Amino acid sequence: MDTTNDKSRTILIVEDSLSYRSLLRDYLSQDNRYNYTILETGTGAEGLKQYRIVQPDAILLDYVLPDMNGLEFLQALQQQIKKPDLPVVLLTEYEKENLASQAIECGAQQYLSKSTLTNENLRLSLHNAIKQGELLRQVAELKVQNDRNLRVLDRKEEQLRLALASAQMGIWDWNLLTGQMQWNREHEELFGLAPGSFDGNYETFDRCIHAEDRAAVHECVVRSIETHTSLCHQFRIVWADGSIHWIETRGEAYFNAAGEAMRTIGTVVNIDERQQAQQLLQNQLDRQRLVLDMTVQIRRSLDLPEILQTTVDEVRQFLQIERVLVYKFASDWSGNVIVESVSADWSAISTEQIYHPCSEAAVKSFQQGIVIENADIYSAEIDDLHLQLLESVQIMANLVVPIFKGTDLWGLLIAHHCSAPRQWQPSEIDLVKQLASQVSIAIQQANLFAQAQLELTHRKQAEMTLQLLNAEIEQRQSVETLKDEFIGIVSHELRTPLTSMQGALGLLAMGLMDDEPEQMKRMIEIASIETERLVRLVNNILDLDKLDANSNCLELEWGDANLLAQTAIDVMTGSAAAAGVDLELNCQIGQIFVVPDRIVQTLTNLIGNAIKFSPSNTTVSIEVTEIDPILDRATKFDSLRADSATLSRRVRFAIADRGRGIPADKLETIFNRFQQVDSSDSRDKGGTGLGLAICKSIVEQHQGQIWVESDWGNGSTFFFTLPQPMHQHS
Repeated sequence: MDTTNDKSRTILIVEDSLSYRSLLRDYLSQDNRYNYTILETGTGAEGLKQYRIVQPDAILLDYVLPDMNGLEFLQALQQQIKKPDLPVVLLTEYEKENLASQAIECGAQQYLSKSTLTNENLRLSLHNAIKQGELLRQVAELKVQNDRNLRVLDRKEEQLRLALASAQMGIWDWNLLTGQMQWNREHEELFGLAPGSFDGNYETFDRCIHAEDRAAVHECVVRSIETHTSLCHQFRIVWADGSIHWIETRGEAYFNAAGEAMRTIGTVVNIDERQQAQQLLQNQLDRQRLVLDMTVQIRRSLDLPEILQTTVDEVRQFLQIERVLVYKFASDWSGNVIVESVSADWSAISTEQIYHPCSEAAVKSFQQGIVIENADIYSAEIDDLHLQLLESVQIMANLVVPIFKGTDLWGLLIAHHCSAPRQWQPSEIDLVKQLASQVSIAIQQANLFAQAQLELTHRKQAEMTLQLLNAEIEQRQSVETLKDEFIGIVSHELRTPLTSMQGALGLLAMGLMDDEPEQMKRMIEIASIETERLVRLVNNILDLDKLDANSNCLELEWGDANLLAQTAIDVMTGSAAAAGVDLELNCQIGQIFVVPDRIVQTLTNLIGNAIKFSPSNTTVSIEVTEIDPILDRATKFDSLRADSATLSRRVRFAIADRGRGIPADKLETIFNRFQQVDSSDSRDKGGTGLGLAICKSIVEQHQGQIWVESDWGNGSTFFFTLPQPMHQHS
């Protein structure tokens, strides 16, 4: 029990003199440091007994006792409590140095002579004895605790050793100041070293690491120390016998107060089984991925050679072998290689080197779906001829899987290992069988596609024939339409003026008008008017034909819009004056990119029509503006026909009259050939019915649009727009 801060102390006085015991009690009562509990005995035996019962903090021992002397008491006490140093102050009347030394040897803490005893030296000696006794008790307790801890540590160390041995886990301790490493027995065994053979050098550890993993291990260790983070890394080691093993190490770095790394401590464990399991799982996933990829490719592609080539390439890469090929049977069970994948260091198999016709037994085996696997051709049951053939193409091991087209044997998927014998794993055989099944699907799919292509070709040929027939029919119909149109022109446009001319000239020829000069003059005028009309008709027909023939040969150029419009107005000024009609121009733009003569022709036709149908004392207005196709919705065309293709810079021409207008049912057909609002217009107005058709042809050749808006009885406005470049180029 620790009584360092407790002022109560128990003192045992072993003294046969009552008077001297009284003196000692008196001295102790004057001590302010402790509150003493005093026990007294007169003999050594009683003193030893009391000590066993009470275990006082100190003993004041008289050297001369009735039953023993002080040295004998000390020896007996020492045997009793098994302690080398005793909290005893020995009191004697003798001044002998050898007695003092003997007392100290027997375990006494202090030695005092009764003749020189004072309150002061007694108190000091007793304090030292008490303090020494307390220290001795603390040391004894610490020793007991330490012994107990050592036993626990020994037990835990043994448990740890057994656990490490059971878990095959090694422990390392790397002193970064000295560079020395300490490994336990299990660590050495995990690295393929004999127990006790590791020399503690980092270079020895480094040589054990697989050459491809050393840089990563070093980097991981350095990063752990620099960032004060835990170390965890997996790497390969190479044993002295050349075998490779996977190790996982975990550790921590320890630093001093200045932040300097002092040592790293950690563990190593063998993870070969874990790596094998992971590799097995990865191989399974890779196989599934390969089969899935082939399935997807077959569904996406109908190119059989491409699918077969991809198959052999993927199998060779996955199995890490030298050659994979697809062999197709002929009708006599011979055949040739149709696709092949071979590594750079090995020769490809040409058609001259391929197998002779398969034996009947081999064909039957393949037809039953039997897979041939030879781990070593020299230990397999292969006839000499076949063995020589395999040797000639550098084969040490092979795997042969049949390929079917439906239920018929089509060919073989063959894997060759050329560098050494190879034990084919069940998973590898299963993979090649799955891919052979996918190839069978691809073959059937390609066959169905070929049939479909053939049917499609026949259908296209039939459709082409039908199109030719339809074209011929359409051509015939077009010819009939042209014939009908020509007959209409002859019967309507030509026959009427010719009849008038024939009648007038006949009367003149018969002399019936000789006596009537005025009538004769009128007949001649009729013949002249009808002749001019026929000339205009022929010119318009020729003009339309010329426009159709040169529809793709426009030579556009920059011209002044105001000048072009004014030119057309100048041409029609005489006609306007004769009809009592004013012409008004409003041009708001400058240069336009057009065929100038054609635009003048269009404007002339439209202005001429407006003059013909305008009452006298009215105005025909001509307006030229640039419009924004997005913002402008003022016209029928803009609101109904504008689309994304027309949303560009455009120029709009508008020719408005105050004539009778055009009925709504005529607004779309008015631009067709020989179309007029009233059939009498041809006679009364002198039109041919081709002017607006010519205008439409010219505008459309400029990639523009033309239309008319009219309010019946209130006049008409003819519009046409022309697309323009965004910028003028010189």
